Amino acid sequence: MDGDIRPLEPADPRVVGGHALLGRLGSGGMGTVYLGTDPVSGGRVAVKTIHPHLAGDPSYRRRFRDEADLASRVASFCTARVLAHGEEDGRPYLVTDYVGGVSLHDRLTGNGPLPPADLHGVAVGVVSALAAIHSAGLVHRDLKPANVMLTLSGCRVIDFGIARSQDSGAATAVPGTVLGTPGWMAPEVLTGGPTTPAADIFAWGCLVAHAGTGRLPFGAAASLRVATGEPDLTGLPAALLPAVR
Repeated sequence: MDGDIRPLEPADPRVVGGHALLGRLGSGGMGTVYLGTDPVSGGRVAVKTIHPHLAGDPSYRRRFRDEADLASRVASFCTARVLAHGEEDGRPYLVTDYVGGVSLHDRLTGNGPLPPADLHGVAVGVVSALAAIHSAGLVHRDLKPANVMLTLSGCRVIDFGIARSQDSGAATAVPGTVLGTPGWMAPEVLTGGPTTPAADIFAWGCLVAHAGTGRLPFGAAASLRVATGEPDLTGLPAALLPAVR
């Protein structure tokens, strides 16, 4: 079994929606992602299920359904294609293509900043994915290294758990809350303003700067500096500097 796939835990399901599960790919705030097999082709798929303690919460169930709907609108060349979704034993699930490779987060953690040629490829690949996402009428809202997969066929942007339609008019899912990951959110998002495609582009600039230098451009306390401070882009290749700035 691949090194980044962990064994199933005793409480994990063994089959979801007819897809036999082989191991765990990861777990987040809303659910767990498993490696599974397609019952028809036998190929590998990713199966995401909502955490049991959240399955009865209408807001989380709605977010999970939204993820399936929104991700299915995006061109498959830049993300994981949605294959199926439904509900089993009271728990929603989502089945997508299994995107092999390594996350940008793991690549940077293990090997440090990207060399210029690789950095340029990631910058172009991720912004191309964002162009497709925005053309589909969506805002991703959580672009960060953990949600960028480096594969043999290029960069894929994954995890549409907090994505929204551009015409939804909603800044956040719940009034008074801010959804996103500190260090990657635009100033207007941090202050509770509307999240537009510009927020994804801001996150792209932060991501490319981080991938090229190993640093967050606004420092560890990004939320305190992002609205008024200047980004530290020291060491970023000159060819990318104007676009990132």
